[in-house]
Amino acid sequence: MSLVVTVHQPDERLATLAEAQVPALAARYAEITAYCSAGTHERILRILRTHGASIHVDDKPLAGVYAIGHVRRRALRAGLKAGTSHLQMCDFDRALHWMAHYPRELPEVIDGIAEFDLLVLGRTDRAWATHPPYQAQTEPLFNKIFALTTGLPWDVGAGSRGFSRRGAEQLLELSKEPTIGIDAEWPLLLLGQEGYAVGYRACEGLEFETADRFAAEIEAAGSYEAWEAEMSADPARWAFRLRLATLIAEAIVRYSGAS
Repeated sequence: MSLVVTVHQPDERLATLAEAQVPALAARYAEITAYCSAGTHERILRILRTHGASIHVDDKPLAGVYAIGHVRRRALRAGLKAGTSHLQMCDFDRALHWMAHYPRELPEVIDGIAEFDLLVLGRTDRAWATHPPYQAQTEPLFNKIFALTTGLPWDVGAGSRGFSRRGAEQLLELSKEPTIGIDAEWPLLLLGQEGYAVGYRACEGLEFETADRFAAEIEAAGSYEAWEAEMSADPARWAFRLRLATLIAEAIVRYSGAS
């Protein structure tokens, strides 16, 4: 099992956590492939290289939610070069948080991935409850639409999933979605193909991880609760999350054939 992480860290905020957890991730997986934005900080790249990760630096402009589908496909293609029979894709910050807080869950997840061509990894109820309101109240909307179109009560937007080699290769052949809607496109594509095993697992380790980068701001606010309240009072954060939810929801309707 190899791990593919998508990395966009333009500063050193996660460097201490990465120094502590990248070695543990390297010990857990046969290979690590890091697909990094061109703006990723050199210290982050150095930590990954030191522990044997295969580094791929994207030479394209920063994608954002409207073009992240292309990034996901390039990262998956790079991950296949590791040569393993299965791989797990995860956002870098989520992988670090998972290893730091729920390391015992990862072997179970890895074993589960080996049974599927695509295993969607979502959040448990407890993990959902750790997210701030601007995520906890918007992201369930696209999951509701996924459930309405498929009958499957899955969380498709948590930033991690597992693949067999054949599942990944089939997705790279079929996938066209340019936006963050690819998170729904991938399971819908393989659910529509005969002979592919597609499953779901809710994970504790996919709890809210963003606070890992903001220790100084949390301290300045006086508490985590005060910091979260400040973030949740920002209309721009709500607007961004609504935009993200809309892109995924529209992709669900488009690729499921719902009218």
